[in-house]
Amino acid sequence: MQSKQALNEFLDLIRESDYTFLDPEMALDEQGKVDGYQHFFHLLQLAVDFYLFNDPLRPQWMPLANANRRIYGDNVDAVYYFTQVRGDQEYIIRGRRFDSCYLSFTLYGGDPHGELADRVSLSVNHRDIEFADDGRFEIRLTPNPQGKNQFRIDPDSVTLFSREYFFDRPNSTESTFEIENAAPQPGAVPLDDAQLARRIRTMANFFQGTTWVAPLPVDFPVNEFLPPFEFDAEQGGWGTVDNVYCMCRFRLQEDQYLKIRFQSPEACYWGLQTWNFLMQSTNSTDYPVCLNKRTIVPEADGSYEVYLSSRPAAKNWISTAGYSEGIVFCRWLLSEAMPETPQAEVCTW
Repeated sequence: MQSKQALNEFLDLIRESDYTFLDPEMALDEQGKVDGYQHFFHLLQLAVDFYLFNDPLRPQWMPLANANRRIYGDNVDAVYYFTQVRGDQEYIIRGRRFDSCYLSFTLYGGDPHGELADRVSLSVNHRDIEFADDGRFEIRLTPNPQGKNQFRIDPDSVTLFSREYFFDRPNSTESTFEIENAAPQPGAVPLDDAQLARRIRTMANFFQGTTWVAPLPVDFPVNEFLPPFEFDAEQGGWGTVDNVYCMCRFRLQEDQYLKIRFQSPEACYWGLQTWNFLMQSTNSTDYPVCLNKRTIVPEADGSYEVYLSSRPAAKNWISTAGYSEGIVFCRWLLSEAMPETPQAEVCTW
């Protein structure tokens, strides 16, 4: 059977993929290697949701991350959803927005077989959408947009992401929305052998492409921020053009903390948090691992100081959440200017 052959190929790929984090040149610590194996199971969950159970003719919103599944640079202040699409279809998204500070829908163009996106083909955020007074909205993704809340879907569009950010996510209300193909589809019938084999190979492509991206390079300078950079619509991957990114590889001992100093331009949202080397948020259930523009306490001059450590700080503490090495990741959404590079200093308690 074709399905059996595709599954065997996928299993072989999984067996061989740990070279992406076991390679001595990656220089991952022991925890990074353990995380690498756990990451495989996160990817397998997502591969099934995104590419086995998702059909671009009958799209369904699938959550990208939750308390137990992290991937692709998730943010603890955000909610992300994914679905497959086809550029020759029209889609209607109906929903209602409540108290998020940012909401967007991003189409990505590329190959429809699970590979990483080639480009951003459309980016629509809440500033582009006309809402009713109660937050309700309806938008149409169509090859021929004609009026308000209609946006172009390009022929090579293959995936769609929603992004929603909050300043106080636990006490906020997530938007509700649904998506449908504007053209009614006949009832689904069981997959045949060839169709299932294609979906298994698509899952394998997604799995392999992600292991090429994560873990991040660990030859980044240690305890030093790289300059901020904007996401380029043509660079590939699943970022958003509304974002400016900045990151720092940290390495700390128990009696050390990283003092991070910076100023921030005005932005719809900005925040900083910890990741492991697999671009996965650390444990936000048990530790404070993120600060944003509303939760941080400024200095008298309007600048900010953040303390990254394993033990609590008096203010603006971000926990290492049990990691001695990892990533501090910063992002600005709809920033009015390019942020300056944050400064970091290793200190001892």
